[in-house]
Amino acid sequence: METMIVEGAAKPNRPVIVEGLPGLGSVGRIVTREIIRSLKAKRIATLYSPLFPYYALVDSRGVVRLPWNEFYYWRSMRPGREIVVITGDCQPQTSAGQYEVADTIMEYAEKYSSRLIITVGGYTAQVEDEAKVIGAATDRDTVKRLTELGVIVDKSGIPVVGVSGLILGLAQFRGLPAACLLGETSGYVPDPKAAKSVLRVLVKLLGIKLDLAGIDRDIARMAEVESRIRKAERDMDLALRGRIAEKTVSYIS
Repeated sequence: METMIVEGAAKPNRPVIVEGLPGLGSVGRIVTREIIRSLKAKRIATLYSPLFPYYALVDSRGVVRLPWNEFYYWRSMRPGREIVVITGDCQPQTSAGQYEVADTIMEYAEKYSSRLIITVGGYTAQVEDEAKVIGAATDRDTVKRLTELGVIVDKSGIPVVGVSGLILGLAQFRGLPAACLLGETSGYVPDPKAAKSVLRVLVKLLGIKLDLAGIDRDIARMAEVESRIRKAERDMDLALRGRIAEKTVSYIS
């Protein structure tokens, strides 16, 4: 088996490609999931690779499948507006695997004359209020456009890791325009708040409308989970202090 894309009947024409795979805070996966759901995009291709983790996945019916990356397609009623969204179960676990999968995606982008490739993911940071969006691009015009949308583009030297980062480098090598959008996240748990900050930029960049009610519900649920975790941590800390105090009193007695 080799890394390959199995395509369906739909053939995009100069699409914008949005790639978001599992990573920090699951930002990329959440963003792509929301775009697919809101636009009702249809799956048109599947990427398989022996470089993905070596396990099979079992669905609710007990049916087994290999890990994959999926390609979803949406076309506006207005001509000239097509989007391909790439998401999936995982990323390759080695640097060689990352390169191979990224290069396979770039071959797909080149085959269908993609007019812009956007990779999305998370950026490790201490988020105080609202998550900021960090960005970069392969050309100055796209960097200027990102700046106009409030994206921070002066983080010189930051590494954009994984398939998302390699797509940027390979796109520049192939002469294809590309950009990345990274939402600030602690990265420890799925972060819908960081994903929403990226989606707000994407809505303007792509000129599309998305229903964000679902992600707002996810944000509320995560806030409740985080509140419970903090309470549990406080309770454990108080219990530990109580045990230490008891031992100290017993020792003195």
